Amino acid sequence: MKKVVPPGGYIPDPPGPDDDRFARAFKNWREWNVAVEFLTNLHFGVDESEVFALESDPPDVIFRDAHFEVKEIMDPGRRRHDEVKAAQLHAKANQGKAATEMYTAADLTPVDVGTLVLTELNRLDQKRYLLDGREAIDLLFYVNKLEHWFRDGAMPTLQLFEGRRWRSVSAVVDTQQSLVFFARSDAPNFLVENIGVVRKRWEPLDDEGA
Repeated sequence: MKKVVPPGGYIPDPPGPDDDRFARAFKNWREWNVAVEFLTNLHFGVDESEVFALESDPPDVIFRDAHFEVKEIMDPGRRRHDEVKAAQLHAKANQGKAATEMYTAADLTPVDVGTLVLTELNRLDQKRYLLDGREAIDLLFYVNKLEHWFRDGAMPTLQLFEGRRWRSVSAVVDTQQSLVFFARSDAPNFLVENIGVVRKRWEPLDDEGA
């Protein structure tokens, strides 16, 4: 397929080894990277050179006929800049070695992810976020939770996500799992075909899929 660059589309430069990847300067790269991770997990041969951030949004990222608006779901009160500073200070004081922490990870099932997404959808409804443009937007959540481990399970019903006017609602969890909760019939085919399915980065593929 011929690569079509949308107006204002570009592939953002990634942060360097000494950069704070959470700095505002890398916001577009983070959104672009979330979309690439999400698409990669769906196993349909995505080429990241076809994925573009936009100079003006919404949407944040375009891939072919998909228009992704990217939102992040984190632990309440979490401050990533503080985490980065603490990690840098520890590495500097310990010859570059990262800190090691022991913890018991909590399960994060597809239903749990769906609950987090529904809470955020309600918040966006209360803010009346993009009410006039939702029909053409594919909403994509990056679920970034500390001390959690994704555990496979049944997906929540798509009816829970209907009636909010978004063209589709999906999530990527810890970059390794992609879940499509809802997609209208006019959404991109690769989203419609994966409604209600958990797709994993390292899932076994059959001979046809391989």
